[in-house]
Amino acid sequence: MIEARILAGLPVFRAVAVHGGFTAAAGRLGVTPSAVSQSIRVLEEHLGVRLFARTSRSLRLTEAGTRLLADIDAPLSRLSQATQALRDSEGQSEGPLRVSLSRLALEICIMPQLAQFIQANPAIQLELSTDDRLTDIVKGGFDAGIRLRESLEGDMISLPFGPPLRRVLLASPDYLARHGTPAVPADLIGHRIQRYRFPGSQRLEPLQFRDGDQRLELDPPAAISLDDIRGIGMAVRSGQVIAQSFHAIEEDAINEGRLVELLPKYEPAPVQFHIYYPSRILQTARLRTFLDWFARGRRS
Repeated sequence: MIEARILAGLPVFRAVAVHGGFTAAAGRLGVTPSAVSQSIRVLEEHLGVRLFARTSRSLRLTEAGTRLLADIDAPLSRLSQATQALRDSEGQSEGPLRVSLSRLALEICIMPQLAQFIQANPAIQLELSTDDRLTDIVKGGFDAGIRLRESLEGDMISLPFGPPLRRVLLASPDYLARHGTPAVPADLIGHRIQRYRFPGSQRLEPLQFRDGDQRLELDPPAAISLDDIRGIGMAVRSGQVIAQSFHAIEEDAINEGRLVELLPKYEPAPVQFHIYYPSRILQTARLRTFLDWFARGRRS
């Protein structure tokens, strides 16, 4: 018969191994990292083997840990799914739900409906973690992620999320009075262009246009580069640069005449956020509730 302390430590061990660290596992389990560390230490003492090789900067499975994970992963997953299925059969949308998303996704997709969601689902403990970098949601212990353009892994399920977003080229009236108004994308050569730098890859995003059915990308020198979408609008309003941004977050400035849309004939196709989650992880009742509310637009 398995000792109780060993049995209690196995789910913690699996969480650390799957999510890549004590902190990520702690977030997934709803406990402190020190509690996770203590549980692993007790498990290793009772088993008499080291399950993880630890340094100050890394954590990896030992050979014994790799064997143990291979043996317990499927059984523990089935147990988790069985208990969750019982809760779901009773319609219980409760417990923690952790979502990683960009700041723009929070502003555009979540905040307009967040208060109503919380009121309608008080038993769901929603945690929203904003990071404009591409996040490994499995290692981070998240139930789902929300991003614009992702190179999703093969085991990810993704669904459109939030409204389509127009991408527009903008300048201030003062800038145009001093430098002239471009008539075609090629006219942007020689203008002062501000570009977005992806925080994770550090790659500069190209300017994107559409000419009929043809997609165009320009890679002009950046007079200014920023990794903050909101900062782009502020710099354009200063009258020093032209930049491409989202109509939704600059709508007031456009309507008030503080910003001017350029090259509307060449506006690229709209983009849309997607919510994604691993297909191998059971979709819980609380995640389904979140999807129904925010992604599918239903109110129950």
